[in-house]
Amino acid sequence: MSNPLTWRDDIYRRLAKSGAVDVGAVYPPKAGGRLWRWRIWLTASGTKAEGTSGTEAEAQRRVEERFQQFLTAASLSPSGSD
Repeated sequence: MSNPLTWRDDIYRRLAKSGAVDVGAVYPPKAGGRLWRWRIWLTASGTKAEGTSGTEAEAQRRVEERFQQFLTAASLSPSGSD
């Protein structure tokens, strides 16, 4: 399955979008820090989820996984999928 999210630079974060909807974001480490923070606003439970990861790619993967769980729970699929 293709990734339903696109990522774009948004000044101080990488923003995850599904179409025109902001879904979540990853934030680079704070000065002197090593961990990337991630946050997603659309989740299966209806409450935001957030955490930290060692790399930007891992943080993005966490957001993508949570968004896929939301799509499954809501019986939705990304536009253009079967």
